[in-house]
Amino acid sequence: MKIWKDLQEYSGGSLKRAIVTLLTNPCFHSIVLYRLAHFFYNIRLAILAKVFWYLNRVIFNVDIDYRADIAGGFKLVHGLGTVIGKDVKSLGRMTIYQGVTLGGSGKTRIYGDKEFFQPVIEDNVIIYTDAKVFGAVIIGANNHIKAGSIISEDVLPRGTYR
Repeated sequence: MKIWKDLQEYSGGSLKRAIVTLLTNPCFHSIVLYRLAHFFYNIRLAILAKVFWYLNRVIFNVDIDYRADIAGGFKLVHGLGTVIGKDVKSLGRMTIYQGVTLGGSGKTRIYGDKEFFQPVIEDNVIIYTDAKVFGAVIIGANNHIKAGSIISEDVLPRGTYR
């Protein structure tokens, strides 16, 4: 289950850290609210999905759309002001810092066999404070997006955008 991968990402496999995270980490709690919202969306209870999405916005100031498809291993670090759009897709572990925006630009393209207009984030990506990723772009695996960056084109795997 994705939430267990998220907890592992926070705890590094330590039982003590996992317990502390479960009890006291507001960023992890925000991810739990997103996971609940996404679950209710997937079973076609959109009104409950919107309730959990709304609670996440009000309580934690984190706007992760319940329709976003985020893989397990998701970690928020100081998540205040983070915005993740409805069609964002992550394919593996992802760490997001404060003020990051992932969203569309109005342009579309094909990835695999599907049309998309918001970012696709591959495995093991870190996006630092106040970075913005807009449009139908692919952020390749093992990348670190620097703080304050504005990305509107693909970033190849294993590189570091400067």
